[in-house]
Amino acid sequence: MVLLTKFSRYFQEVIHHGSIRKAAEHLHIAASAVDRQILNVEETLGVRLFDRVSGGVRLTAAGEAVFHQLTRWGKEEAALHRHLAELKNARGGEVRIAVADGLAVSFIPSVIMLLHDDSPGLRFKVTVATAATAAILLRAGDCDLGVTFDPPSFAGLSVEAEALSRLGVLVPRDHPLTRMEDVRVTDCTGYPIVAPDSSTTLWRLVKELLEETDMPYDIVFNSNNIALVCDMVKKNLGIAIMRDLDAFGHYNENEARFIELNETKLATQKLSLIIPKTRVLSPSAHFIIEKFKKIFQGFDNNPQQFLGKPKLVGDGGKAE
Repeated sequence: MVLLTKFSRYFQEVIHHGSIRKAAEHLHIAASAVDRQILNVEETLGVRLFDRVSGGVRLTAAGEAVFHQLTRWGKEEAALHRHLAELKNARGGEVRIAVADGLAVSFIPSVIMLLHDDSPGLRFKVTVATAATAAILLRAGDCDLGVTFDPPSFAGLSVEAEALSRLGVLVPRDHPLTRMEDVRVTDCTGYPIVAPDSSTTLWRLVKELLEETDMPYDIVFNSNNIALVCDMVKKNLGIAIMRDLDAFGHYNENEARFIELNETKLATQKLSLIIPKTRVLSPSAHFIIEKFKKIFQGFDNNPQQFLGKPKLVGDGGKAE
């Protein structure tokens, strides 16, 4: 293929510098050599890649198309090199994971440490993203797997495993709700509420639950950072409706309690392990996916116990 030559480097240098002369200086070759490469490809393709303008060059529409194609090929070549290297050792290489914000501070680090202890040669790149953004990253090939709550669309994705996450309320340690046997959303509306902000998926769930009660409620603080929301509960500013996995690792029993909510239409949410449907993943990514599947299977609605953490407060607000 005519584009898979040194032309690719010359072409991208010209784009970067906006000038054939400056690109040639950077490459330490004659400007005529760079110009000749570009002219040869233009003649082969039958289109102009650059308009010659005063002081340099400017990409044409055809040049833009070639640039984007070269960029894709560059990513694919890098992926191929990673894949070939990892074929030698399925427990080496980089795995790119998109995760929900509420999982990023404690839950995912706990899982990563389990995986690292088992396979210290692996490298992890974790991107915190909403469910919708995680799906986009997976489809674009920018992440290998996603761990997120209820993506809005599974188009182009495969769900490899699911686990249930219970909805509940995080309250300060000695809060009156900890003494109730059956806590419902209506019991929460009488207290100040700290909440995730409207940019989060969790807020849509919380808002729906609160509005179902047809009772007034007072949100005294909101943030797009779940760790900060939990901190404000521990400081006794209010209570926070969230999933058990959102609360996981953000408190200890001397600071707060997590109480499962009863009688809600949204009693559970699905935590999904998702991967791109058509893209060939590296051996290391497949290795990690299988590990995640076992972790999901071990949840049994109690991920804290699976990861060696104490159980959260459940029915009646008593520690289990």
